[in-house]
Amino acid sequence: MNSSLAISLGVALCAAGCGGAGLGADTRADISARMTAAQQPIAACYHAGLKTNRKLTGTMVVAFAAAPDTGQFTDIQVTRDELGDPGVRQCVIEAVGKLKLARPQATRLAISYPIHFAPNP
Repeated sequence: MNSSLAISLGVALCAAGCGGAGLGADTRADISARMTAAQQPIAACYHAGLKTNRKLTGTMVVAFAAAPDTGQFTDIQVTRDELGDPGVRQCVIEAVGKLKLARPQATRLAISYPIHFAPNP
């Protein structure tokens, strides 16, 4: 079954304390690049979900932190899950947990990232 996965490039960032540190365009681009690189594993999560529910569609918002100095994505949680598929949710959490920033920041960053899932027409 063919399906598509659109990963929104809109990233909501908040440095520790929301003070504005680390919120530059380079950091946003780094986060978007990491999430885009994870598109195939995340699409595989979605394909697995489609095998049990071919009408599976919706938005999932993943919240996570980028650890200071290492940039490793940690504390991953799904804050919105329109799909309602526990297998897809866990698979996405695991895929995001393998990521880290190419250029880590000195402060912890909190990130909220929407992922839109929809089958091809």
